[in-house]
Amino acid sequence: MNKRIYIIAYLLIFLSSCSFFQKKELPQEKVIDMVIDFNSVDIFPLFPLCDSLPSVEKQKICSQIKLSEHIYLSLLSSNIMVKKNVNDTILVKLNVDNNGKVSLVKLQSSDFIQQQIPKLDSLIVAGILNLPIMKPAIKRGIPVTTEFTLPIILKN
Repeated sequence: MNKRIYIIAYLLIFLSSCSFFQKKELPQEKVIDMVIDFNSVDIFPLFPLCDSLPSVEKQKICSQIKLSEHIYLSLLSSNIMVKKNVNDTILVKLNVDNNGKVSLVKLQSSDFIQQQIPKLDSLIVAGILNLPIMKPAIKRGIPVTTEFTLPIILKN
């Protein structure tokens, strides 16, 4: 009889000390409530010489000016002749991939511009192909592909 009591006591102690019967707590999932704006970036794509400026807004303006100047110089070197006075704006939609390579997405110009300067599209494409590699846009610390529209004003 004593032997049975010792065996039952031993089994109770053994089973109660086992972690098998302990209540397991599931790890709490951390819920992060964050809204991500996919239409904006933290840092605009930067032209190589513009990254040393102190503010983000000045860097953005510098990059837009340098891009416009680069395309303007490529147009200037081709000696474009027109029959009528031109005072118009063309919209150049550019894509800067996450490696900094610039490509043309869309070129929007008026019918008047297309009649006056029929080879304008190919001249702008050539200017874009000669652009240096830019620093890509940054979103939450990660380089991302960005599209933006660059207005170019044509006057003579």
